[in-house]
Amino acid sequence: MSEPTASQVDPALIEKLRAWLAARIPDASELRITDVVEPSQGFSSRTLLFTVSWEERQVHRQRRLVARIQRDTLCPMLADVFHQYRAMKAIAESTPAAVPAVVFAEADPRVLGDPFFIMARVDGRVPGDFPSYHQEGWVAELSDAERETLWWNGIREMEKLHRADWRQFPFIGDPSVTAPDSAPPSACFYLRDFVGRWLHWAAQGQSYPELEAALQFLLDNPPPVTRSGLVWNDARLGNTMYRDDLGVAALFDFEVASLGPPELDMAHWLYLDEVFSTQFGIPRISGIPGREATIRGFEEIYGWSMPYFAYYEAAVALKIVILTIRDYSNGKTMNAPDALPGFLMDRLRQYLGEYRQYLASGAGVTP
Repeated sequence: MSEPTASQVDPALIEKLRAWLAARIPDASELRITDVVEPSQGFSSRTLLFTVSWEERQVHRQRRLVARIQRDTLCPMLADVFHQYRAMKAIAESTPAAVPAVVFAEADPRVLGDPFFIMARVDGRVPGDFPSYHQEGWVAELSDAERETLWWNGIREMEKLHRADWRQFPFIGDPSVTAPDSAPPSACFYLRDFVGRWLHWAAQGQSYPELEAALQFLLDNPPPVTRSGLVWNDARLGNTMYRDDLGVAALFDFEVASLGPPELDMAHWLYLDEVFSTQFGIPRISGIPGREATIRGFEEIYGWSMPYFAYYEAAVALKIVILTIRDYSNGKTMNAPDALPGFLMDRLRQYLGEYRQYLASGAGVTP
């Protein structure tokens, strides 16, 4: 899908945004908005890329910014653009992880027609989804050693995100979850707060016995919690922006952030890489570590053993297959192959089976 240009963005909306910004930048005069681009629509918000320039005490100023504007959406879990705003703000305040700086926010829908927030624009390169970075694009043009560096740099930056205590995110879940005396949220919080709610919305009253049984099994048999905090809930290479030196410039897309153990994001990172390669019928590109090597790397970077990791892979596979039940794309073109649900069910069964074997080995409570 081609990206709309400035001529396709409503000039009246741009003028409203210009007037709003002019009132919020002290001593600004002759404020202008230029170079407006609206990329392909996201799931929950419109995105406007633009440059704002102004005169301030005879000094010319300029900033490149990004506006995220709430869109109408059928899915209630995507209906609050301020959820992402709060998550990014809390991440910046409580972790050293690289996220775009949040600059302004406006909850009053009368300004632009819907609530919005504005963040700084970050320069860098993002691995492509369609076509997959395993197939072509700048990642495919790197050497094997450079791709491995890219992989581990992204994971190390994600670990920084997970250093914040769950109490830093009081806007997620019931207030009792982040109370000072609360217990660290296990995967069960995530499974109820996000996966279970999405299944209820997507099912529309229909029964999905295998998915319901998988959810209940995971709720009944969680592994021990070593650390708990923010769950990015969309952790993957395609949501990581890199500098030319392959360091991480920014992590982004926190629109469905939740709470729980960091293994949920680790599993998501690893699993989505397989989706964008093996599941799409694309051979995995050399240099990017495979499953076993990545799990060992997780253990080294995070500092604890994860023999139960299949549990989190099952949780992620369950989430992703639930996302296929009901369209939530708001017209966004996904280009996913028809075989996606079958692949995801196969992986869900595989990971559940591996976790049952782990429990049966005496490492946990046998179901």
